Amino acid sequence: MGLGLIVILGAWLRLSNLTDKSVTHVEMYVPGIRMPQGISVPGQRMTLPSVLTGTFSSDTHPPGYYVLMWAWTRCFGTSVWALRLPAVLLGVGCIPLIFWLGTLTRERTAGWIAAVLLAVHGHHVFWSQVARMFTLTCFLGLLATCLLLLIAKKARAPRWLKLLYVVVVLLGISCHIFFWALLGTHICWTLLNASAQRQALPGAGKLQFVAVILGSPLLTFAAYQNANELATLSNNTFVYAREFLQFAFLFPLVGFSSGVYPLDSDAPLIDDPHLSLARWLFFALSLGLFVVGIASVRTSGEKLLRDTRGVASKTWLLGSGIATLAILFFVFMAKRFLEHPNPTLRSTELMTVLPALLAAFAILLEKNWDRFSRWIRPFAGSRFLVGEQALVLGLAVIPFLVLVTVSRFKPIFNARGMLLVSPYLLLVLTWGIVRLSRFRAAAVALSVVLAVAVYSGSKGYQHMSAGRANYWAFAMALAPQINKADLVFIHPSWYSTPAFYYLNSGWDRFVGQDYREASRRTPHARVWALLFYDETMPKPMSEVLSEYQPLETVEVPRARAVLYVPKN
Repeated sequence: MGLGLIVILGAWLRLSNLTDKSVTHVEMYVPGIRMPQGISVPGQRMTLPSVLTGTFSSDTHPPGYYVLMWAWTRCFGTSVWALRLPAVLLGVGCIPLIFWLGTLTRERTAGWIAAVLLAVHGHHVFWSQVARMFTLTCFLGLLATCLLLLIAKKARAPRWLKLLYVVVVLLGISCHIFFWALLGTHICWTLLNASAQRQALPGAGKLQFVAVILGSPLLTFAAYQNANELATLSNNTFVYAREFLQFAFLFPLVGFSSGVYPLDSDAPLIDDPHLSLARWLFFALSLGLFVVGIASVRTSGEKLLRDTRGVASKTWLLGSGIATLAILFFVFMAKRFLEHPNPTLRSTELMTVLPALLAAFAILLEKNWDRFSRWIRPFAGSRFLVGEQALVLGLAVIPFLVLVTVSRFKPIFNARGMLLVSPYLLLVLTWGIVRLSRFRAAAVALSVVLAVAVYSGSKGYQHMSAGRANYWAFAMALAPQINKADLVFIHPSWYSTPAFYYLNSGWDRFVGQDYREASRRTPHARVWALLFYDETMPKPMSEVLSEYQPLETVEVPRARAVLYVPKN
């Protein structure tokens, strides 16, 4: 009953005002949205082949989420409600999963608190109202972790449970590259626990290698996508560690890399590193709770990973064969049908051997497990590395450390991507809350401080958007002013494309190139020039419009349309 009320609260917060905020550029990547050909970025994705080719040629994310949304939009359409509802449902689904994870780790009280925190968490609610893959990966990560613990606790785990775990993991890595860090943490935990208990290579570990081998083509595809234009990300470890530790971005981190912008106002070009005194005090509290939470970690009260049954080495070899064929097919299709494939295609070709190498490593590890187990056993004696609670702690720490390492070479930090590991940090922090709440004064003080912080953070996110322009307000102001004979000049870009979601007719009048030719064909037509994000008018457009004179302007924050008429 109590969990149901928490879920209802979380659903209400995520469904409230779901369609109020404008569609933004990140949501235009959802398949099924009609867009004019040649002047939209990304291009229209109406068929499954166009979803795959568009993802590989212009995106940096794996195609899994887009394939799922292609099927969804074919069934339910592309209204704002339909686009965002899957993120809402998956965000709500994370609430019972975090409670379940708390129960599986013998911290039921912490599970209750974490479920409440996640239900009302401003950052989680914010991305639950945006048509992106982040609540999906958060949901899949929690589900995979719960399934792993279920398998670990059973002496003979049923086959359907093992199969479900592999499917969930494969779905996760097919939706976001950060999911590999979660899977890597699962593997490390599995091997360390088996070594600590002097067991044979557990069946769970064998399943994880199946997932790694079958999912390895996604790594080669990511290498190909590395040449695509990246979003502006961050390598500021200090700022992201500080904000992440504060209950996983409880307060908005504004800027390009975070993907969070103030509604209808200017936003800084980089994440703001400055905090008020109150925020520094809250950071100190969060750090203290994190330390207390780590100190409270206990080893498992039962023997884990007793089931050593699993797939045979032939399955790894078969999986490597399938994965290799998938990579070869991708390379063939890229060379055959793409006029100018990315130069990184060579890297993908070189990585064709990756599935075979992974299969060979799995076979060698199985045959030499006793020796390898002795090597890692000195590290496996720590309560911070073995046991159910160690898995949660590892998921709160190890993926972040992986991002720190990668960001040394390439900026990769972004708050939205870290939604995947936010629930595990919340659980560790709630362990600290539970321990300190044994003292009545501390319990009251923590309740008041957290209530104020959650309310403040949630109010902050209510005034944020995933884009810097209100395309809906812009279109509502502009559409009545455009005549049927007018031309509309636009610079094709990701930041101009959301306008097509609302200005969804008369696209034959929109011109994204050859402005001079369009002007010659209709020399007496009025011309609207659409500009976004304070961009400077492109030179080809300004040269043509030098023969016109401005008449009026329609403007909202970060978007404006200037009407030009011929001078003669």
